[in-house]
Amino acid sequence: MNERVKVFKAIGDETRIKILVLLSKKNICAKGIARHLNISEAAVSQHIKVLKDVDLIKGYKKGYYVMYDLNKEVLENAINFMNLLINDDISSINNKLDLQIKDFNISQCKVSCKAMKSCCKKFKEEEE
Repeated sequence: MNERVKVFKAIGDETRIKILVLLSKKNICAKGIARHLNISEAAVSQHIKVLKDVDLIKGYKKGYYVMYDLNKEVLENAINFMNLLINDDISSINNKLDLQIKDFNISQCKVSCKAMKSCCKKFKEEEE
């Protein structure tokens, strides 16, 4: 799970999203990224480090330059995780991710809370 958190943190920056968009169109070096985004090469280098640390991008040497490319497998894993969330299946999420999250059940909430708090009242109204 920790790796997933790191991936989403890395994606959670606007400049890094722009870098990923650029890399989705073509392989490009840090200097090219800097030109396209109108930021310094030093800034690009810092963003590339974050993206490489979570394997979102790969670098390979081409002549004098290091070219960067998307690691689509890591992106696909993030998409699969998001699909689990969209499907709203806690037991499936628990099994696939080895988590211990209890499924929400309004009757269990009544028993465990012993008083209908505002969060439970909202769910009760939705059920009715």
